[in-house]
Amino acid sequence: MQSRSLLTKMIVFGCLISILPVVFVGTFSYIRSSSQVQKQVNVGEMQFIKQVNSNIEQILMTVNHTLTNLVDSTIMADVLRTPLRASDFRIYNDLRKEISHLQAFDTKVEDVVLLNAEQNWLIKNSGLYRMDEHADHQQFAAFFALEQSSAWVLLDNQQFRDKISNSNCAYTVSLVKKLPVRKANKKALAFANIPACAIAALIQAEESKEVMIADASNRIIAHSDPVWIGKSLRDTGYFRDHAEWAGESGQYRVLYENHPYTVTYYQSEFNHWTYLSVVSIDELTRESKEIGLFTFAISMIIIAVSVCFVWLSSKRLYSPVHKLLQFITENGSEETRKSKNELQIIEEHIRTLFSSHSRMESEIKDHTQQIRTLFLNRLFTGAIRAGELTERLAYFGLDRAATSWRTMSVLTLQIDTLENTRYDLADMELLAFAVSNIVEETVPNEQRLPTVWLDHTLVLLLGTEKDADGWMNDYVYQVTEQLQAHIQEYLGLSVSIGISLPFHAVKKAPRAYQEGMEALKHRMLLGKGVIIPFRNLNAGKHSMLYYYPAQAELELVDAIKIADRDEALKQLRVWMDKAFERARSPQEYQVSIMRLLNKLLVTQQEAGISYEQTGAYGSSFYEELLSLHMREEIEEWFKDKVILPLLQVFSDRRDSQYHTISEQIIDMIQQYYDTEITLEECASKLHYNANYLSSVFKKETGLTFSEYLTNYRLAMAKSWLIETNMTIREIAEKLKYNNPQNFIRSFRKLEGMTPGLYREKYKESV
Repeated sequence: MQSRSLLTKMIVFGCLISILPVVFVGTFSYIRSSSQVQKQVNVGEMQFIKQVNSNIEQILMTVNHTLTNLVDSTIMADVLRTPLRASDFRIYNDLRKEISHLQAFDTKVEDVVLLNAEQNWLIKNSGLYRMDEHADHQQFAAFFALEQSSAWVLLDNQQFRDKISNSNCAYTVSLVKKLPVRKANKKALAFANIPACAIAALIQAEESKEVMIADASNRIIAHSDPVWIGKSLRDTGYFRDHAEWAGESGQYRVLYENHPYTVTYYQSEFNHWTYLSVVSIDELTRESKEIGLFTFAISMIIIAVSVCFVWLSSKRLYSPVHKLLQFITENGSEETRKSKNELQIIEEHIRTLFSSHSRMESEIKDHTQQIRTLFLNRLFTGAIRAGELTERLAYFGLDRAATSWRTMSVLTLQIDTLENTRYDLADMELLAFAVSNIVEETVPNEQRLPTVWLDHTLVLLLGTEKDADGWMNDYVYQVTEQLQAHIQEYLGLSVSIGISLPFHAVKKAPRAYQEGMEALKHRMLLGKGVIIPFRNLNAGKHSMLYYYPAQAELELVDAIKIADRDEALKQLRVWMDKAFERARSPQEYQVSIMRLLNKLLVTQQEAGISYEQTGAYGSSFYEELLSLHMREEIEEWFKDKVILPLLQVFSDRRDSQYHTISEQIIDMIQQYYDTEITLEECASKLHYNANYLSSVFKKETGLTFSEYLTNYRLAMAKSWLIETNMTIREIAEKLKYNNPQNFIRSFRKLEGMTPGLYREKYKESV
């Protein structure tokens, strides 16, 4: 076992040191006595192996002759030109009769498989199938690539989903012939399948003798031990190289696991199989064992004591390593457990821990910076609620802005132009990064929040514990002068900076940001490379920020996009309540309703919805809306003119998509109902989430996936009960029930009667 490789090596090493001297003495005595006996049995072994060849080859020739007559018959020629529909049952029955001759007891043939790639059919003992629908059609079709038109091959039964053998044998020997026999274009195949165990049963050998048959590629076809069937001769240890096979028959000696064996082989000219017998000289030289019996007994006692001592001491030394390895393998990946030994697993695990720790620290740092940038973006745009602000500042370690700073100001910095510089637009991201670094190195951490870029503007919030606006204005001016000088010195760029009025609470940052942006707009008059304090523009007074329910607007738009009528109307009411509650004048609420109308029209345009689809072609929304003065009228206007038409369009699109998805699922059920089809498999093929498909299918059909699949299988079962002679067991197996009893219970639960009663009741009327 992989998890015990170190323990095994320790035990093996200790055993080798103590056992090898004893084994050497015993081996020498056995070799001397066994060599003479070997010569006496060689002739008898060669006669025995030729007799085995004669017995088996007689059966194989019979199978080959019978199958050749079948594939070269007139019936086969007719069948190859026939698609074998229901109307072709007579020729199919004639073919089955011919096949039955091949499946006589003395041929050992268990199953005959015929397939026609051109006519798309496949015939087995179990019945007639459409080739492209058969579970193993690819495995059978692969034999068209055989170089010979007729060949004996060894099939691994586990590679076929539809059983090719009813025996317990894991392998099947098959005679494969390409059809038609006398044409170069081969479009069909014939397989005569003989269980490998049936061939092995023909070999009657003594227990001390190991007899096997190998094909031309040295793959074991028959063996007295079924476990070896399908393996290479090299795996047995008796065969090493073709050089040991001199001629079509012969003998050679091999030492396997410190035991000498005589290998007798005979190569058949019929199918190039090799018949081998392996005889242990130790088993045949019992007389020589009496000579060394006493020595052997003493040796075994020494070996047993040595193994026990080595095993106990190795277990004791290995115990700490095993506990550590057990913990790692229980929590590790499959790749970790594939390491060569325990020490490598432990080493890789420790390296992985250090690597994961470093990678996790880096990822957490990157994610924290991204989340912090998003928070600052929301802070300056006013998208953070007042109750959330203090908590988020503390989370990012910025709570000094809320607890210590008494006076604050916002700087807005923009690069004036890239003309007449060594940069172009492709360098903007690098320039933004460089400017951020210069700003953060110029201003101490304790006097600022981290910088953030909003569009093409760098925004910086400065703060101090001093409660003095005049001092703050002087400090901000010094900082802005330094920033301009450093950016010009290091980057050769001209920048302009807007300065807000001082404020005393972080929640006022959105207004300060607007003041800084308003100050920057005066570059059109003042030119580039200027520092513009807002106090010089608005007589030292703060700008006024009018409240707008942006969150309610966002939730309203989301509800419209998912066609949730109730939620959309609810959010419209919430928006109206908030907008009219905070409006101080008619002008304010008119601005708010115009913003909402613009947002809804932009949403309509982005979704590719024309005005004809909403019934608003030729209408002037703005004039109609401004002519309304009552809140109830405005709300009703939004509902009837904009929101409900948009909801209808989005709902129609969703229903159309749902219908298409449901049709695809139903089509897959109808194609693959006789397989282990699952909703997850459908989701994978359609590239959708399984939970999403489940809800869509239930909403469209009124049934869950499993209910629809069960109903469809039931419908197919009823059809087969009435129209075919399939047994209850065959129907249950085809519909993937674990056993016929489960199928009968399910059928009776849905139809109120057993499948047998259903067939008797309705088949007579049909």
